[in-house]
Amino acid sequence: MFLREDQEVGEEIEMSPLLFTKGLADSGIWGSKFFGRIMMEEAHIGEGCSHKACRVKVIYGLEPVFESGTTCYIKVKSPIAYYGAKEESNLVERNLAITQQECRIQNIAREYCKIFAAECRVIGTFGEALEVIPVHLMYRPANSIPYATVESDLKGVYLSYCLMDATGRLVMRTGSEAALKCCALQHWILQWTNGNLLLTRMEGVDFKITNVGISIKSKGYQSLTITENPNVFEQFVSQHQCNSYCGLLSLRSLKTQDSLQTPAKPKGSRSPLLHRKMGGSSSPQPSRKATGSPRLIRKPAQPEDSKATAKHKAVDVPNVVRS
Repeated sequence: MFLREDQEVGEEIEMSPLLFTKGLADSGIWGSKFFGRIMMEEAHIGEGCSHKACRVKVIYGLEPVFESGTTCYIKVKSPIAYYGAKEESNLVERNLAITQQECRIQNIAREYCKIFAAECRVIGTFGEALEVIPVHLMYRPANSIPYATVESDLKGVYLSYCLMDATGRLVMRTGSEAALKCCALQHWILQWTNGNLLLTRMEGVDFKITNVGISIKSKGYQSLTITENPNVFEQFVSQHQCNSYCGLLSLRSLKTQDSLQTPAKPKGSRSPLLHRKMGGSSSPQPSRKATGSPRLIRKPAQPEDSKATAKHKAVDVPNVVRS
């Protein structure tokens, strides 16, 4: 419980979650806003000039997403680093657009990872599945750059499993169980999307993944407005080495381009999510054939011969009797 003076410090904020009510069938909608207060604990965490991360403590108002007294991370991507110096009002608009896109990228990756985890859980020898943690949109009215993403504070050793260097080259780590599972997740998503989407940045603690980056092969895929990058797909196909987790998931080899260009028909999945995606029926009632209405009684059709006979039948003319 916080003292009254604790509630007067910090800053008031608004937080909006991004919801995917239909899974990957929609591009997400912004849910109801949370109104709360946070207090800064560490002003700058990590390295890099294109974004800034800080740790804050939740004072009140963000339950049940973040309990009061817990810490979380706020991340801001600088609109100046991406677009150069502009007018302040324009920077705020770009700040909002960039932050919304960051939320959409990581939460789309989270939806894919949910299906991936469902596949993994039915494999007894797979072990713990990966989880991409959600990120939410935060509005800080007292801040000059008001929009940021907010996410859980992951406890433990923070590692980078996959990244793109300054030259655009894809760098993947394979030295741990979590890193190998991240490679399998990349392979799985690439196969699931028929070679159209690839995770190009993954960081986190153990099996909790965050700071996700995505590349797409064609513009507008999955309603994303990021620039397409087909070259990184070729890099991944040439660099990726299937590991034991790829084998457990029965993933196809990426060494031939045909496996992406003309994918084979998907096998029956043990995941109920994939079964529904492929149109499997869940109704326990057997289907019944449509029957004719019992009210309608049809007369039997007459044979053609009988119709012709009826047309040409001689008509008896009565005899005229003359007196």
